[in-house]
Amino acid sequence: MSLPDFITIVKDSSFNISDIYQKAPNETLITLGIIVVLILIGYFFIDRSIKRKNALKLVETIQDLRSFDDFDKKIKLLVEELPRRGEEVATSLNSLKEHILFRAAKLIANLDINKKIDSYSSLSKSFENLAKGSKKYNNTELTKFFETKSKEVLEENLFLDIKYYCENTNYNTNELENINAIVSYANTLSNPEYILNIMKKELDRFSFGYNSDIYKLVESMEEEKSKQIYKYCKEKLDAIFEDGNFEVSINVLEYLIESKQNEKVYNYISTLKLSNYLQQLYNLFFDKKDDIHLDLAFIANPLQIENEYKKYIDESLTNNWRDKEHIEFVSKSKGVIEVLGHMEFRTLIERVDNITLNEENTKKIEEALTIAKRAESIALEAKSLNKRPLSSNIQNSINN
Repeated sequence: MSLPDFITIVKDSSFNISDIYQKAPNETLITLGIIVVLILIGYFFIDRSIKRKNALKLVETIQDLRSFDDFDKKIKLLVEELPRRGEEVATSLNSLKEHILFRAAKLIANLDINKKIDSYSSLSKSFENLAKGSKKYNNTELTKFFETKSKEVLEENLFLDIKYYCENTNYNTNELENINAIVSYANTLSNPEYILNIMKKELDRFSFGYNSDIYKLVESMEEEKSKQIYKYCKEKLDAIFEDGNFEVSINVLEYLIESKQNEKVYNYISTLKLSNYLQQLYNLFFDKKDDIHLDLAFIANPLQIENEYKKYIDESLTNNWRDKEHIEFVSKSKGVIEVLGHMEFRTLIERVDNITLNEENTKKIEEALTIAKRAESIALEAKSLNKRPLSSNIQNSINN
Protein backbone atom coordinates (compact mmCIF):
# COMPACT_ATOMS: atom_id res chain seq x y z
CA MET A 1 0.00 0.00 0.00
CA SER A 2 1.28 3.40 -0.99
CA LEU A 3 1.71 6.21 1.50
CA PRO A 4 -1.08 8.36 -0.10
CA ASP A 5 -3.49 5.42 0.16
CA PHE A 6 -2.60 4.89 3.82
CA ILE A 7 -3.14 8.59 4.54
CA THR A 8 -6.57 8.40 2.84
CA ILE A 9 -7.54 5.46 5.06
CA VAL A 10 -6.47 7.38 8.15
CA LYS A 11 -8.56 10.39 7.16
CA ASP A 12 -11.60 8.24 6.28
CA SER A 13 -11.36 6.45 9.65
CA SER A 14 -11.30 9.74 11.53
CA PHE A 15 -8.01 8.61 13.13
CA ASN A 16 -9.69 5.57 14.75
CA ILE A 17 -6.80 3.18 15.39
CA SER A 18 -9.06 0.10 15.34
CA ASP A 19 -10.52 0.91 11.91
CA ILE A 20 -7.13 1.83 10.50
CA TYR A 21 -5.63 -1.45 11.78
CA GLN A 22 -8.45 -3.52 10.18
CA LYS A 23 -7.92 -1.88 6.77
CA ALA A 24 -4.09 -1.70 6.87
CA PRO A 25 -2.63 -3.80 9.72
CA ASN A 26 1.00 -3.86 8.56
CA GLU A 27 1.19 -0.18 7.84
CA THR A 28 -0.47 0.60 11.17
CA LEU A 29 2.09 -1.37 13.18
CA ILE A 30 4.96 0.22 11.33
CA THR A 31 3.54 3.66 11.92
CA LEU A 32 2.93 3.02 15.62
CA GLY A 33 6.47 1.72 15.97
CA ILE A 34 7.84 4.84 14.37
CA ILE A 35 5.73 7.00 16.66
CA VAL A 36 6.93 5.11 19.76
CA VAL A 37 10.53 5.50 18.67
CA LEU A 38 10.02 9.19 18.08
CA ILE A 39 8.43 9.53 21.49
CA LEU A 40 11.33 7.68 23.14
CA ILE A 41 13.86 9.79 21.31
CA GLY A 42 12.03 12.90 22.38
CA TYR A 43 11.87 11.67 25.97
CA PHE A 44 15.58 10.87 25.90
CA PHE A 45 16.52 14.33 24.73
CA ILE A 46 14.12 16.01 27.12
CA ASP A 47 15.35 13.89 30.06
CA ARG A 48 18.96 14.53 29.09
CA SER A 49 18.28 18.24 28.89
CA ILE A 50 16.60 18.25 32.29
CA LYS A 51 19.43 16.30 33.90
CA ARG A 52 22.02 18.58 32.32
CA LYS A 53 20.16 21.61 33.68
CA ASN A 54 19.99 19.95 37.11
CA ALA A 55 23.72 19.25 36.96
CA LEU A 56 24.40 22.88 36.07
CA LYS A 57 22.16 23.95 38.92
CA LEU A 58 23.96 21.54 41.23
CA VAL A 59 27.32 23.14 40.37
CA GLU A 60 25.90 26.57 41.18
CA THR A 61 24.19 25.59 44.45
CA ILE A 62 27.19 23.74 45.94
CA GLN A 63 28.96 27.04 46.60
CA ASP A 64 26.04 28.26 48.74
CA LEU A 65 25.50 25.27 51.04
CA ARG A 66 25.55 25.85 54.81
CA SER A 67 26.75 22.52 56.23
CA PHE A 68 29.53 20.20 55.21
CA ASP A 69 27.24 17.18 55.35
CA ASP A 70 25.06 18.73 52.64
CA PHE A 71 28.15 19.79 50.72
CA ASP A 72 29.56 16.27 50.89
CA LYS A 73 26.34 14.74 49.55
CA LYS A 74 26.14 17.25 46.70
CA ILE A 75 29.77 16.94 45.67
CA LYS A 76 29.46 13.14 45.58
CA LEU A 77 26.35 13.50 43.41
CA LEU A 78 28.31 15.82 41.12
CA VAL A 79 31.04 13.17 40.88
CA GLU A 80 28.43 10.79 39.42
CA GLU A 81 26.87 13.38 37.11
CA LEU A 82 29.98 15.05 35.65
CA PRO A 83 31.05 12.28 33.23
CA ARG A 84 27.48 11.95 31.87
CA ARG A 85 26.22 15.50 31.50
CA GLY A 86 28.42 16.99 28.84
CA GLU A 87 31.06 19.62 28.37
CA GLU A 88 28.76 22.45 29.40
CA VAL A 89 28.69 21.09 32.98
CA ALA A 90 32.48 20.71 32.99
CA THR A 91 32.87 24.29 31.77
CA SER A 92 30.54 25.58 34.49
CA LEU A 93 32.42 23.59 37.13
CA ASN A 94 35.71 25.00 35.89
CA SER A 95 34.47 28.56 36.27
CA LEU A 96 33.25 27.93 39.83
CA LYS A 97 35.95 25.55 41.09
CA GLU A 98 37.69 28.14 43.31
CA HIS A 99 34.38 29.12 44.91
CA ILE A 100 33.57 25.47 45.61
CA LEU A 101 36.97 24.93 47.23
CA PHE A 102 36.54 28.07 49.35
CA ARG A 103 33.07 26.96 50.48
CA ALA A 104 34.39 23.53 51.49
CA ALA A 105 37.22 25.04 53.53
CA LYS A 106 34.83 27.45 55.25
CA LEU A 107 32.36 24.70 56.17
CA ILE A 108 35.13 22.53 57.63
CA ALA A 109 36.88 25.34 59.53
CA ASN A 110 34.78 25.21 62.72
CA LEU A 111 34.54 21.43 63.05
CA ASP A 112 36.33 19.43 65.74
CA ILE A 113 39.61 17.95 64.59
CA ASN A 114 38.19 14.40 64.38
CA LYS A 115 35.41 15.71 62.09
CA LYS A 116 37.95 17.70 60.08
CA ILE A 117 39.91 14.52 59.44
CA ASP A 118 36.81 12.74 58.13
CA SER A 119 35.69 15.76 56.13
CA TYR A 120 39.02 16.51 54.47
CA SER A 121 39.51 12.83 53.68
CA SER A 122 36.10 12.65 52.01
CA LEU A 123 36.71 15.94 50.16
CA SER A 124 40.07 14.71 48.88
CA LYS A 125 38.46 11.57 47.49
CA SER A 126 35.68 13.56 45.81
CA PHE A 127 38.19 15.96 44.21
CA GLU A 128 40.21 12.99 42.95
CA ASN A 129 37.07 11.51 41.36
CA LEU A 130 36.09 14.87 39.81
CA ALA A 131 39.55 15.01 38.22
CA LYS A 132 39.02 11.54 36.74
CA GLY A 133 35.49 12.39 35.55
CA SER A 134 36.64 15.57 33.79
CA LYS A 135 39.33 13.90 31.67
CA LYS A 136 36.87 12.92 28.91
CA TYR A 137 36.26 16.61 28.15
CA ASN A 138 39.98 17.37 27.66
CA ASN A 139 39.67 20.29 30.08
CA THR A 140 43.25 20.27 31.33
CA GLU A 141 42.75 23.21 33.67
CA LEU A 142 39.81 21.56 35.44
CA THR A 143 41.47 18.16 35.67
CA LYS A 144 44.76 19.57 36.94
CA PHE A 145 42.98 21.73 39.54
CA PHE A 146 41.16 18.85 41.22
CA GLU A 147 44.14 16.52 40.98
CA THR A 148 46.25 19.11 42.81
CA LYS A 149 43.62 20.07 45.38
CA SER A 150 42.83 16.45 46.23
CA LYS A 151 46.35 16.24 47.65
CA GLU A 152 46.64 19.75 49.05
CA VAL A 153 43.55 19.50 51.26
CA LEU A 154 45.27 16.67 53.11
CA GLU A 155 48.95 17.58 52.90
CA GLU A 156 48.45 21.28 53.65
CA ASN A 157 44.99 22.14 55.01
CA LEU A 158 44.49 19.08 57.23
CA PHE A 159 48.12 18.94 58.29
CA LEU A 160 48.05 22.56 59.45
CA ASP A 161 44.80 21.99 61.33
CA ILE A 162 46.25 18.94 63.10
CA LYS A 163 49.42 20.86 63.95
CA TYR A 164 47.41 23.76 65.34
CA TYR A 165 45.28 21.38 67.40
CA CYS A 166 48.33 19.59 68.85
CA GLU A 167 49.98 22.87 69.80
CA ASN A 168 46.95 24.50 71.37
CA THR A 169 44.73 21.83 72.90
CA ASN A 170 44.27 20.98 76.57
CA TYR A 171 45.39 17.39 76.91
CA ASN A 172 42.67 15.85 79.08
CA THR A 173 40.10 13.08 78.88
CA ASN A 174 37.73 15.30 76.87
CA GLU A 175 40.22 15.20 73.99
CA LEU A 176 40.61 11.42 73.85
CA GLU A 177 38.37 11.00 70.79
CA ASN A 178 40.29 13.68 68.89
CA ILE A 179 43.66 12.22 69.85
CA ASN A 180 42.59 8.75 68.73
CA ALA A 181 41.33 10.20 65.43
CA ILE A 182 44.71 11.82 64.77
CA VAL A 183 46.56 8.60 65.62
CA SER A 184 44.26 6.60 63.35
CA TYR A 185 44.74 9.04 60.45
CA ALA A 186 48.51 9.21 60.96
CA ASN A 187 48.70 5.44 60.65
CA THR A 188 47.14 5.62 57.18
CA LEU A 189 50.19 7.59 55.99
CA SER A 190 53.49 6.15 54.82
CA ASN A 191 55.23 7.99 57.67
CA PRO A 192 52.93 8.20 60.73
CA GLU A 193 55.61 9.85 62.87
CA TYR A 194 55.47 12.93 60.63
CA ILE A 195 52.28 13.85 62.46
CA LEU A 196 52.67 11.91 65.72
CA ASN A 197 56.00 13.59 66.52
CA ILE A 198 54.20 16.92 66.65
CA MET A 199 51.90 15.58 69.37
CA LYS A 200 54.76 13.92 71.25
CA LYS A 201 56.72 17.18 71.21
CA GLU A 202 53.78 19.03 72.75
CA LEU A 203 53.22 16.32 75.35
CA ASP A 204 56.86 16.70 76.39
CA ARG A 205 56.06 20.26 77.45
CA PHE A 206 53.91 18.90 80.30
CA SER A 207 55.11 17.44 83.58
CA PHE A 208 53.63 13.97 83.67
CA GLY A 209 54.28 13.80 87.40
CA TYR A 210 52.50 17.05 88.21
CA ASN A 211 49.68 17.17 85.66
CA SER A 212 46.77 15.07 86.91
CA ASP A 213 44.85 15.73 83.66
CA ILE A 214 47.65 14.07 81.70
CA TYR A 215 47.67 11.12 84.08
CA LYS A 216 43.90 10.65 83.78
CA LEU A 217 44.13 10.99 80.00
CA VAL A 218 46.76 8.24 79.71
CA GLU A 219 44.80 6.11 82.16
CA SER A 220 41.71 6.34 79.91
CA MET A 221 43.61 5.47 76.72
CA GLU A 222 43.32 2.07 75.05
CA GLU A 223 46.43 0.70 73.40
CA GLU A 224 44.40 -0.56 70.45
CA LYS A 225 43.11 2.93 69.66
CA SER A 226 45.82 5.29 70.90
CA LYS A 227 48.66 3.05 69.69
CA GLN A 228 51.99 4.94 69.54
CA ILE A 229 50.78 7.84 71.71
CA TYR A 230 49.57 5.45 74.41
CA LYS A 231 52.90 3.59 74.39
CA TYR A 232 54.87 6.85 74.48
CA CYS A 233 52.89 8.28 77.42
CA LYS A 234 52.80 4.97 79.31
CA GLU A 235 56.58 4.66 79.17
CA LYS A 236 57.00 8.21 80.50
CA LEU A 237 54.59 7.58 83.38
CA ASP A 238 56.18 4.24 84.26
CA ALA A 239 59.61 5.89 84.37
CA ILE A 240 58.33 8.61 86.69
CA PHE A 241 56.88 6.12 89.15
CA GLU A 242 59.65 3.53 88.96
CA ASP A 243 62.86 5.54 88.57
CA GLY A 244 62.71 7.19 91.99
CA ASN A 245 64.20 10.48 90.79
CA PHE A 246 60.98 12.21 89.74
CA GLU A 247 58.45 14.10 91.82
CA VAL A 248 54.82 13.01 91.56
CA SER A 249 52.50 15.76 92.72
CA ILE A 250 50.28 15.55 95.78
CA ASN A 251 47.23 15.87 93.50
CA VAL A 252 48.24 12.83 91.47
CA LEU A 253 49.00 10.77 94.58
CA GLU A 254 45.70 11.82 96.17
CA TYR A 255 43.88 10.82 92.99
CA LEU A 256 45.56 7.40 93.04
CA ILE A 257 44.54 6.86 96.65
CA GLU A 258 40.96 7.95 95.99
CA SER A 259 40.73 5.69 92.93
CA LYS A 260 41.96 2.66 94.92
CA GLN A 261 45.38 2.52 93.22
CA ASN A 262 47.11 2.54 96.59
CA GLU A 263 49.75 -0.03 95.67
CA LYS A 264 51.20 2.36 93.11
CA VAL A 265 51.54 5.02 95.83
CA TYR A 266 53.17 2.58 98.27
CA ASN A 267 55.75 1.52 95.68
CA TYR A 268 56.49 5.11 94.71
CA ILE A 269 57.02 6.31 98.27
CA SER A 270 59.12 3.31 99.33
CA THR A 271 61.52 3.73 96.35
CA LEU A 272 61.68 7.54 96.16
CA LYS A 273 65.28 8.80 96.06
CA LEU A 274 64.58 12.51 96.67
CA SER A 275 64.94 13.10 100.40
CA ASN A 276 63.53 16.64 100.36
CA TYR A 277 60.41 15.54 98.53
CA LEU A 278 60.05 12.45 100.71
CA GLN A 279 60.07 14.80 103.71
CA GLN A 280 57.24 16.83 102.16
CA LEU A 281 55.20 13.72 101.51
CA TYR A 282 55.91 12.49 105.04
CA ASN A 283 54.57 15.73 106.50
CA LEU A 284 51.41 15.46 104.42
CA PHE A 285 50.66 11.74 104.49
CA PHE A 286 52.39 9.88 107.32
CA ASP A 287 49.97 8.70 110.01
CA LYS A 288 47.24 10.89 108.52
CA LYS A 289 45.36 8.52 106.22
CA ASP A 290 44.54 5.67 108.62
CA ASP A 291 46.43 3.40 106.23
CA ILE A 292 49.15 1.30 107.84
CA HIS A 293 50.43 0.16 104.44
CA LEU A 294 51.01 3.78 103.44
CA ASP A 295 52.79 4.50 106.72
CA LEU A 296 54.98 1.42 106.39
CA ALA A 297 55.90 2.52 102.84
CA PHE A 298 57.63 5.55 104.39
CA ILE A 299 59.40 3.34 106.91
CA ALA A 300 60.53 1.04 104.08
CA ASN A 301 62.33 3.94 102.37
CA PRO A 302 65.98 4.00 103.56
CA LEU A 303 66.39 7.78 103.06
CA GLN A 304 67.13 9.70 106.25
CA ILE A 305 64.50 12.34 107.01
CA GLU A 306 63.03 13.84 110.16
CA ASN A 307 60.53 11.29 111.35
CA GLU A 308 58.73 9.65 114.23
CA TYR A 309 58.83 6.14 112.91
CA LYS A 310 59.80 4.56 116.24
CA LYS A 311 57.02 6.31 118.11
CA TYR A 312 54.55 5.21 115.44
CA ILE A 313 55.68 1.57 115.62
CA ASP A 314 55.66 1.55 119.46
CA GLU A 315 52.11 2.95 119.56
CA SER A 316 50.92 0.54 116.90
CA LEU A 317 52.34 -2.44 118.79
CA THR A 318 51.07 -1.19 122.15
CA ASN A 319 47.54 -0.67 120.83
CA ASN A 320 47.56 -4.15 119.36
CA TRP A 321 49.72 -5.95 121.94
CA ARG A 322 47.54 -9.08 121.94
CA ASP A 323 47.08 -9.23 118.15
CA LYS A 324 49.71 -11.70 116.99
CA GLU A 325 48.92 -11.21 113.28
CA HIS A 326 49.32 -7.43 113.57
CA ILE A 327 52.61 -7.76 115.44
CA GLU A 328 53.95 -10.28 112.93
CA PHE A 329 52.91 -8.07 110.00
CA VAL A 330 54.63 -5.00 111.44
CA SER A 331 57.75 -6.88 112.48
CA LYS A 332 58.21 -8.39 109.01
CA SER A 333 57.72 -5.07 107.20
CA LYS A 334 60.74 -3.59 105.45
CA GLY A 335 62.70 -1.05 107.49
CA VAL A 336 61.13 -1.88 110.88
CA ILE A 337 64.21 -3.69 112.24
CA GLU A 338 66.37 -0.67 111.33
CA VAL A 339 64.02 1.66 113.22
CA LEU A 340 63.67 -0.49 116.35
CA GLY A 341 67.21 -1.81 116.53
CA HIS A 342 68.14 -5.45 117.00
CA MET A 343 67.47 -5.56 120.73
CA GLU A 344 63.96 -4.20 120.55
CA PHE A 345 63.29 -6.25 117.46
CA ARG A 346 64.35 -9.40 119.34
CA THR A 347 62.00 -8.42 122.17
CA LEU A 348 59.25 -8.02 119.62
CA ILE A 349 59.88 -11.53 118.28
CA GLU A 350 59.83 -12.89 121.81
CA ARG A 351 56.50 -11.22 122.37
CA VAL A 352 55.12 -12.97 119.32
CA ASP A 353 56.54 -16.28 120.59
CA ASN A 354 55.02 -15.70 124.05
CA ILE A 355 51.64 -14.91 122.53
CA THR A 356 51.89 -18.09 120.48
CA LEU A 357 52.90 -20.09 123.55
CA ASN A 358 50.09 -18.58 125.62
CA GLU A 359 47.63 -19.37 122.88
CA GLU A 360 48.85 -22.96 122.76
CA ASN A 361 48.68 -23.28 126.58
CA THR A 362 45.24 -21.75 126.62
CA LYS A 363 44.16 -24.19 123.94
CA LYS A 364 45.53 -27.13 125.93
CA ILE A 365 43.81 -25.93 129.09
CA GLU A 366 40.53 -25.57 127.22
CA GLU A 367 40.93 -29.08 125.80
CA ALA A 368 41.69 -30.47 129.30
CA LEU A 369 38.66 -28.72 130.73
CA THR A 370 36.52 -30.11 127.94
CA ILE A 371 37.79 -33.65 128.67
CA ALA A 372 37.28 -33.15 132.41
CA LYS A 373 33.73 -31.96 131.92
CA ARG A 374 32.99 -34.91 129.68
CA ALA A 375 34.45 -37.33 132.27
CA GLU A 376 32.42 -35.71 135.00
CA SER A 377 29.29 -36.10 132.93
CA ILE A 378 30.00 -39.81 132.37
CA ALA A 379 30.65 -40.35 136.08
CA LEU A 380 27.42 -38.69 137.07
CA GLU A 381 25.50 -40.82 134.60
CA ALA A 382 27.08 -44.02 135.98
CA LYS A 383 26.34 -42.96 139.55
CA SER A 384 22.72 -42.36 138.59
CA LEU A 385 22.38 -45.89 137.21
CA ASN A 386 23.79 -47.44 140.40
CA LYS A 387 21.18 -45.74 142.57
CA ARG A 388 18.15 -47.34 140.76
CA PRO A 389 15.99 -49.92 142.77
CA LEU A 390 16.89 -53.64 142.28
CA SER A 391 13.32 -54.59 141.31
CA SER A 392 13.50 -52.03 138.62
CA ASN A 393 16.69 -53.62 137.29
CA ILE A 394 15.14 -57.13 137.40
CA GLN A 395 12.06 -55.92 135.64
CA ASN A 396 14.20 -54.34 132.94
CA SER A 397 16.04 -57.66 132.50
CA ILE A 398 12.74 -59.61 132.14
CA ASN A 399 11.46 -57.12 129.62
CA ASN A 400 14.63 -57.44 127.61
